[in-house]
Amino acid sequence: MHSLRRFSAFAFLSGLGWLCDFGTYTLLVKVIDFPPHAANFVSSYVGVTFVWFTSLKSVFGTAGAFRGQFLVTYWVFQFLSISCYSLLLNLVAHFLQAQGAFGLPIGQPEILAKIIVTPVNLVTNFLFMKFLSLFMQQKAQA
Repeated sequence: MHSLRRFSAFAFLSGLGWLCDFGTYTLLVKVIDFPPHAANFVSSYVGVTFVWFTSLKSVFGTAGAFRGQFLVTYWVFQFLSISCYSLLLNLVAHFLQAQGAFGLPIGQPEILAKIIVTPVNLVTNFLFMKFLSLFMQQKAQA
Protein backbone atom coordinates (compact mmCIF):
# COMPACT_ATOMS: atom_id res chain seq x y z
CA MET A 1 0.00 0.00 0.00
CA HIS A 2 1.36 3.42 -0.93
CA SER A 3 2.56 5.48 2.05
CA LEU A 4 0.04 8.30 1.61
CA ARG A 5 -2.84 5.84 1.25
CA ARG A 6 -1.58 3.91 4.25
CA PHE A 7 -1.32 7.07 6.34
CA SER A 8 -4.79 8.18 5.19
CA ALA A 9 -6.29 4.82 6.16
CA PHE A 10 -4.49 4.97 9.50
CA ALA A 11 -5.67 8.55 10.03
CA PHE A 12 -9.27 7.51 9.31
CA LEU A 13 -9.16 4.60 11.77
CA SER A 14 -7.31 6.78 14.26
CA GLY A 15 -10.05 9.36 13.81
CA LEU A 16 -12.60 6.76 14.85
CA GLY A 17 -10.37 5.77 17.75
CA TRP A 18 -10.02 9.45 18.62
CA LEU A 19 -13.81 9.77 18.77
CA CYS A 20 -13.83 6.91 21.30
CA ASP A 21 -10.96 8.62 23.13
CA PHE A 22 -12.52 12.09 22.97
CA GLY A 23 -15.92 10.89 24.13
CA THR A 24 -14.36 9.07 27.07
CA TYR A 25 -12.14 12.07 27.84
CA THR A 26 -15.06 14.50 27.79
CA LEU A 27 -17.13 12.24 30.01
CA LEU A 28 -14.29 11.88 32.51
CA VAL A 29 -13.44 15.61 32.59
CA LYS A 30 -16.92 17.11 32.46
CA VAL A 31 -19.09 14.52 34.22
CA ILE A 32 -16.75 12.72 36.62
CA ASP A 33 -14.43 15.73 37.15
CA PHE A 34 -11.14 13.92 36.46
CA PRO A 35 -8.10 16.17 36.03
CA PRO A 36 -7.30 16.56 32.31
CA HIS A 37 -3.99 14.67 32.37
CA ALA A 38 -5.52 11.64 34.18
CA ALA A 39 -8.58 11.63 31.94
CA ASN A 40 -6.34 11.78 28.88
CA PHE A 41 -4.39 8.78 30.09
CA VAL A 42 -7.49 6.62 30.58
CA SER A 43 -9.30 7.75 27.44
CA SER A 44 -6.21 7.39 25.27
CA TYR A 45 -6.01 3.67 26.03
CA VAL A 46 -9.57 3.29 24.79
CA GLY A 47 -8.59 4.91 21.50
CA VAL A 48 -5.20 3.25 20.95
CA THR A 49 -6.57 -0.22 21.64
CA PHE A 50 -9.30 0.38 19.06
CA VAL A 51 -6.67 1.56 16.54
CA TRP A 52 -4.45 -1.48 17.21
CA PHE A 53 -7.17 -3.98 16.45
CA THR A 54 -8.62 -2.15 13.45
CA SER A 55 -5.46 -1.03 11.66
CA LEU A 56 -2.88 -3.73 12.22
CA LYS A 57 -4.08 -5.94 9.37
CA SER A 58 -6.06 -3.48 7.24
CA VAL A 59 -3.42 -0.73 7.14
CA PHE A 60 -0.12 -2.45 7.86
CA GLY A 61 -0.86 -5.93 6.48
CA THR A 62 0.18 -7.63 9.70
CA ALA A 63 -1.77 -10.38 11.40
CA GLY A 64 -1.12 -13.68 13.00
CA ALA A 65 0.13 -15.30 16.15
CA PHE A 66 2.39 -12.44 17.24
CA ARG A 67 -0.42 -9.88 17.35
CA GLY A 68 -1.17 -10.51 21.04
CA GLN A 69 2.49 -10.62 22.00
CA PHE A 70 3.19 -7.29 20.34
CA LEU A 71 0.07 -5.69 21.79
CA VAL A 72 2.01 -5.52 25.06
CA THR A 73 4.89 -3.77 23.26
CA TYR A 74 2.40 -1.35 21.71
CA TRP A 75 0.82 -0.65 25.10
CA VAL A 76 4.24 0.01 26.67
CA PHE A 77 5.02 2.49 23.89
CA GLN A 78 1.60 4.02 24.36
CA PHE A 79 2.20 4.30 28.10
CA LEU A 80 5.28 6.42 27.38
CA SER A 81 3.57 8.33 24.59
CA ILE A 82 0.40 8.98 26.59
CA SER A 83 2.47 10.08 29.57
CA CYS A 84 4.32 12.64 27.46
CA TYR A 85 1.23 13.84 25.61
CA SER A 86 -0.77 14.02 28.86
CA LEU A 87 1.84 16.34 30.33
CA LEU A 88 1.82 18.40 27.15
CA LEU A 89 -1.98 18.48 27.16
CA ASN A 90 -1.98 19.68 30.76
CA LEU A 91 0.53 22.43 29.94
CA VAL A 92 -1.47 23.53 26.89
CA ALA A 93 -4.74 23.51 28.88
CA HIS A 94 -3.17 25.69 31.61
CA PHE A 95 -1.70 28.02 29.01
CA LEU A 96 -5.06 28.34 27.23
CA GLN A 97 -6.83 28.95 30.50
CA ALA A 98 -4.32 31.67 31.43
CA GLN A 99 -4.80 33.26 28.01
CA GLY A 100 -8.60 33.01 28.18
CA ALA A 101 -8.47 30.40 25.38
CA PHE A 102 -7.67 33.35 23.08
CA GLY A 103 -11.33 34.34 23.15
CA LEU A 104 -12.41 31.22 21.28
CA PRO A 105 -16.05 30.25 21.75
CA ILE A 106 -15.21 26.72 22.92
CA GLY A 107 -14.64 28.05 26.42
CA GLN A 108 -13.17 24.74 27.54
CA PRO A 109 -9.38 24.89 27.58
CA GLU A 110 -9.14 21.17 28.42
CA ILE A 111 -11.11 20.24 25.30
CA LEU A 112 -9.25 22.70 23.07
CA ALA A 113 -5.92 21.40 24.40
CA LYS A 114 -6.92 17.83 23.42
CA ILE A 115 -7.72 19.03 19.89
CA ILE A 116 -4.37 20.85 19.61
CA VAL A 117 -2.23 17.94 20.85
CA THR A 118 -3.93 15.22 18.79
CA PRO A 119 -2.30 15.78 15.33
CA VAL A 120 1.23 15.46 16.67
CA ASN A 121 0.23 12.33 18.55
CA LEU A 122 -1.28 10.88 15.36
CA VAL A 123 2.01 11.16 13.48
CA THR A 124 4.10 9.60 16.24
CA ASN A 125 1.61 6.74 16.62
CA PHE A 126 1.66 6.07 12.88
CA LEU A 127 5.44 5.98 12.77
CA PHE A 128 5.70 3.64 15.73
CA MET A 129 2.99 1.30 14.46
CA LYS A 130 4.62 1.22 11.01
CA PHE A 131 7.97 0.28 12.60
CA LEU A 132 6.40 -2.30 14.90
CA SER A 133 4.40 -3.93 12.12
CA LEU A 134 7.54 -4.28 9.98
CA PHE A 135 9.32 -5.91 12.91
CA MET A 136 6.34 -8.25 13.40
CA GLN A 137 6.40 -9.25 9.74
CA GLN A 138 10.13 -10.01 9.92
CA LYS A 139 9.62 -12.12 13.01
CA ALA A 140 6.76 -14.02 11.36
CA GLN A 141 8.96 -14.82 8.35
CA ALA A 142 11.82 -16.07 10.52
